[in-house]
Amino acid sequence: MTMEKLIEILVAPGCSSHQPTKVMIEKVVEETGVQATVKEIIVTNIGQALAVKFLGSPSVRVNGIDVEPESKNQKGYGIS
Repeated sequence: MTMEKLIEILVAPGCSSHQPTKVMIEKVVEETGVQATVKEIIVTNIGQALAVKFLGSPSVRVNGIDVEPESKNQKGYGIS
């Protein structure tokens, strides 16, 4: 049994990379046949950024793990 993945796209308002990132992720999901739900999270304030450990826009997480390997060593949360 294959478990569905949760893919989160975290973005700051006005991020110019938001739409291209969303399109790329949807294309990869479609081409690979991975069972996934894609969820967009708009991070609008510093409190929310700290709560979700937002490292920058856009950020992509699969099942809660950032796809950027270096993210595990970073702690500079905020809106950027």
